[in-house]
Amino acid sequence: MKLDKPDNLFAAIEQCDVFAVEDLLTKGADPDEVDLHGYQTTPLAYACSHGDEAAVRALLDAKAAPNAAAFQPPLVAATEHGFAALVSLLVKAGADVNAGDETGASALWMAAANGFADIARCLVEAGADREQADNDGKLPSIVALENGHVPLSNYLSDPASYPATHSFWRGSKKRARQAAEARRAQVVERATGKDIRAAAEPEWTFSGGIARSQWATQDFPSVAAAGNLELVERMLDAGLDPDWTQFKGNPTALMLAARSGELGAVDLLLARRAKVNHRTDKGLTALHMALFKPSARVHGPIIRSLLAAGADPNVPDDEGQRPLQRALAHAMPALVQVLLEAGADPFIRDRAGRMPADWAPTDGKHADAIRKLLETARKGRSDD
Repeated sequence: MKLDKPDNLFAAIEQCDVFAVEDLLTKGADPDEVDLHGYQTTPLAYACSHGDEAAVRALLDAKAAPNAAAFQPPLVAATEHGFAALVSLLVKAGADVNAGDETGASALWMAAANGFADIARCLVEAGADREQADNDGKLPSIVALENGHVPLSNYLSDPASYPATHSFWRGSKKRARQAAEARRAQVVERATGKDIRAAAEPEWTFSGGIARSQWATQDFPSVAAAGNLELVERMLDAGLDPDWTQFKGNPTALMLAARSGELGAVDLLLARRAKVNHRTDKGLTALHMALFKPSARVHGPIIRSLLAAGADPNVPDDEGQRPLQRALAHAMPALVQVLLEAGADPFIRDRAGRMPADWAPTDGKHADAIRKLLETARKGRSDD
């Protein structure tokens, strides 16, 4: 299959064409371009996720910033797929070993989750913070333990327990190497028009809420958060409970899909009777999580779907925060209006006597619009 000559760095990396990457850089292409739409990444992070060492070196030679990111820093992208050589290269180039992706997962957290012990050790020795949790408060040592990587969890809890001479390190490169080889083969096959996943039968096997293939192992909530509708549907068709979580109290697939802005996954899960008011061990619901770092354009339709399915707009989490409080704190009048129309009460008090309305902005470009919405809500209460 003849490919069109790439006209941008992302297309060149996608086609595994390092000569095109170098040519585009020579002609002035921005090595730190941030694409928030089609690719949702930067050229360096994209090359790292593809395991393209030649492209990574070309970009770094062109002064690409090792920490420039859209949603996932280059170091996290390289770690996720087991590219140990790229991790070392980025660390030497000055990458921030503690930078996290949009979920708060650092490179060390990603290495822990995947069992990439040698990469984890490289990061720890480079100064990575072993006590840095993701946005859900989960430490690297805990996520390693939850995914069955007990020795790695022990190392992260106490590096002295596995010194450099320990026998554990002799075979610890295998997992990352296999993941890197599989990922690179997938990238090359796609670039040449031979998607190896399409030829594999069966592609996935399911064990409870875990989906496995030769390329990846994913838990159900993560599949939903990534917006993989086909795999979500196949797992549900295999009989999986839509509210399955690996550990009691963890966020469900609906919650993570709502937080990550995956409307299709949210609607599919609701259609399959996922519990819209299911709560985590911290009292969070899908509605709370849709308002974690909301965008009116992305999360507005999700919030409407949740409310239409019966989400309680007044439910507090364990800290007393209600969904409306989050929308007000983010100064987003469109989302405030949706919640008010669904029955959210801005004047309901928590145990400390605080109301959601107390979080309304007092200045800024949206303050007046929000103040008018609250005044209308107050007037509606007095009229009743």
